[in-house]
Amino acid sequence: MSYTPPPPSGYTAPPAPGSRPGPVTLSAMLLHLVAALLVITAAIQVYTATQIPAGLIEDIYVDAGADREMASSFGSIFTVMFFIIAGVYLLVAIMFVVLGLFTGKGKQWARITAWVFSGLGICCYGCGLVSNGANGMLSGMSGQNTGGIDQSEITARVADITPGWATPVSIALSVIGLLALIAVAVLLALPPSNNFFRKPAPEWVPPTYPTV
Repeated sequence: MSYTPPPPSGYTAPPAPGSRPGPVTLSAMLLHLVAALLVITAAIQVYTATQIPAGLIEDIYVDAGADREMASSFGSIFTVMFFIIAGVYLLVAIMFVVLGLFTGKGKQWARITAWVFSGLGICCYGCGLVSNGANGMLSGMSGQNTGGIDQSEITARVADITPGWATPVSIALSVIGLLALIAVAVLLALPPSNNFFRKPAPEWVPPTYPTV
């Protein structure tokens, strides 16, 4: 009569998580949507920078009262800033893609990180929208003349060389991104999401004994 060793007894590995609920799937999709919006915003920044003729920003600062050396520095910084901002947008977009992938896989760290960056994104989008809405009103109220430089003239002339569609499109992207991140924060807090991300406890099975 052969002897078959019993299977291990005691605590076993936790059961596999259940199927991914709809709120988690939707939140992962929205994180990818936000990433796409950031890529589009970065493209707008690069396009805007390439549409500014060389030396134009320098001429604007000279006409506003800056000396040629200062205007040259401002002109170089102005153009470079567009590319720096675009690079930041792309890096954040990659982060949201990663968060979307791992959130969909049920990784708790990704869920927590998505919450944190959704909150930061909501603040950034909200502040950006408020800033755009108040920009026209504040431009005529402050910064008229700083250090002999007419700031209001610079603001007006820079607005003239910016593509007319860029600001409305950027505002629309910001509104969509804001709503998407609010939805992500809510969806990841729903009970089905909580159950999906909760790590199952190990199951205990009673000891087994060999049979002869």
